Amino acid sequence: MEQLTQQFIIRLNETNYEEVEIFVEVRQMKVDKLLNVLENSPMTEEQKQKLESILSHDALIDQHMQSLKQEAQNWLVQRNMAKSQRSAYESNYTPDSFLMDRRK
Repeated sequence: MEQLTQQFIIRLNETNYEEVEIFVEVRQMKVDKLLNVLENSPMTEEQKQKLESILSHDALIDQHMQSLKQEAQNWLVQRNMAKSQRSAYESNYTPDSFLMDRRK
């Protein structure tokens, strides 16, 4: 888990949301295994320190995940704005319809 986290932190600024998702899934599997092992034997002080070291990077990882989330939200907003602007120019008219003006 330590190596996985360190390798991910090194490449953090280059990762996309798919890589972050894979990292989170793999890390969760490792955490689950660790929890199973800890049911039978307690952690040593060295193991506790390593775990704290690993967890110290969580804020940085979370910050990167939040920036990816914000980037995706901004993209969706821009896409919806473009879609609404485009639909204003692409009105659906019936080919056999008539347009009539009134004079005042």
